[in-house]
Order: sequence, then C-alpha cells, then structure tokens
Amino acid sequence: MALKKLGVKRIISASAVGSLKTEYKPLDIVIPDQIFDRTRMRDSTFFEEGIVVHIGFADPFCPEMSSLLSGITGELGYSVHDRGTYVCMEGPQFSTRAESKVYKKPGI
Repeated sequence: MALKKLGVKRIISASAVGSLKTEYKPLDIVIPDQIFDRTRMRDSTFFEEGIVVHIGFADPFCPEMSSLLSGITGELGYSVHDRGTYVCMEGPQFSTRAESKVYKKPGI
C-alpha cells in the first residue's frame, strides 16, 4: 500500500532460484507467467475486519512488463525464456524427490 500511495505502478523483483528444466542453464533468465504457491504459513489475504474481496489471479504477471523485460534482457545477450511457472514454497527445506517429480510434469 505504501508503494501504491507513492504512485508506483509496477514492481520488478529478481530472485536467484534453481530450475527443474535441464534445458535451462545457469545464468539463463526466465520471465514467469504463472505461480504455483505451496506456502502455508503466511497470511493469504490483506483484507480483514469483515471485508470480503475477491481478486482475479489467473494471470498474476503484467504481460506488458514481461514483454519489456524479455526484450531488454535478450538485447543484452542473455538467454531468455518467456513463460515459466515459479514454484514458491516454504523454506528452508528444498522439495522432496517426489515433489520435484510433480513439479517437473508438463504445464508446471
């Protein structure tokens, strides 16, 4: 809310993560278009005190910003992968082998 009050329209966030796709090499850049949220311990809403708000989350990333980032990083010579699913999980542990097999399935 603080950023919104300051007039911020978009936020770019970078994260160092691993990949389960062997075709993605270290230092490749993935511009995700989906999130698979496996977190359970954090609040899942900012709305409280009797307020009910439903917000669409089918497409959680801004397509204009994703396209811009993809174009710039490609022009800079990075290997860029448009579209990807960011699997967000509770830390500090990594996933089990069984979980990783599920995450490797097509479409995830």
